[in-house]
Amino acid sequence: MKRRAFLGAALASAAWSARGAVSPRGQGDDFDAFWRAIDTRYAYFDGAGRLRWRDVRERLRTQAPRAPSPAAFAALLDSAIAELRDDHVTLAGTGIPAARRIPYDLDIWPRWRDGAVAIESVRTFGDADVAGLHAGQVVTRVQDVPIESAVRERLGGRSASVADIEWALRKVVAGPRIGTQKIEVRNGARVETFDVERTPPAPSSAPTILGRRMGEERDIGYIRVRVGAAQPDLAARFAGALNHMSGTRALILDLRDTAGPGARATTLAILSHFARQATPWQVRQAGATPRVSDVVQPAAAGYSEPVAVLVDRWTAGEAEALAAGLEAVAKARIIGTPMAGLRGELAEVVLPASAITVRFPAERTYSATSGAPREALKPALAVDLAAPSGGPGDPILYQALKLFERR
Repeated sequence: MKRRAFLGAALASAAWSARGAVSPRGQGDDFDAFWRAIDTRYAYFDGAGRLRWRDVRERLRTQAPRAPSPAAFAALLDSAIAELRDDHVTLAGTGIPAARRIPYDLDIWPRWRDGAVAIESVRTFGDADVAGLHAGQVVTRVQDVPIESAVRERLGGRSASVADIEWALRKVVAGPRIGTQKIEVRNGARVETFDVERTPPAPSSAPTILGRRMGEERDIGYIRVRVGAAQPDLAARFAGALNHMSGTRALILDLRDTAGPGARATTLAILSHFARQATPWQVRQAGATPRVSDVVQPAAAGYSEPVAVLVDRWTAGEAEALAAGLEAVAKARIIGTPMAGLRGELAEVVLPASAITVRFPAERTYSATSGAPREALKPALAVDLAAPSGGPGDPILYQALKLFERR
């Protein structure tokens, strides 16, 4: 019997190797490593979240070895992550479901207000914008399913906070990677259905750095930074653009076109141009340990005039860290809508058998000026995109120019 069992295990292992997949035992071990890493290090568990995570192990651990393919195993990990209800927990590697990245590939930002789903923002030139959706509309159905039912299904019928509901709403309205998404909205007394043609997210052809002078006397600098763009010399390009702003009386930094998670080295390089001395720019805390201040060193060439930072719901990840750092280091005024609200400093764990990378917030982050959680940071000058002021055009940029107009 022992010899037969050994031969059976060897044949099974050879079959899995021939398929290029991880063995059942490897998948089980990877699930354990995945679950333990988050259980011990995830920074944002509350009571309900901790219970859901413990339940995940009970429900899914026995399924992990039986996942028939890398894609099925990755989907199982993804379903476990869903119980955290946190857009900042992600997977990368072979077999990861080709879903839209939230918030980077999202083009509708929904909010739960008074029992209804209001569209707070629509990303300019996104699929939803092209279809005709806009801020201020109320979503009633997606793919002919009442929005409340779609949210309940996404949450698994469990109790939910407003933050949980809005997490589920983002998943629902993100839509498929490709295909037609039907979205029914109410606009006043009128109900309309929009067919949103979803296309695969593609790299933007927009420049990673765009600099120009603005204002009647061309004495206000403007630099748009596409944080997260696949550009290794982004920091050097920023330094070059800033050099061209010499002599301006104010600077507008636009962080609204975030391409992806971004790199910490770029954040520090940009912040260094606004530091006059070693300056705290953010505060971190892991578990119950004391808070730690991160400090940025000044660059040789700096900028000392007033700064405004433009943000919106697509200012996400490292772009949020940069905006908060500019508020601390440059005393910048933040203008726009709330940001994406991605939480914490990320840790990274590579699962040994499948080589899937798991990223999750392992430290809480706080403002270096107010001490408030970074995800709660609100603009000093808020702009309501459903009822903007200043006429047609870019209402957030308009408010920045108005801030710096000569009296």
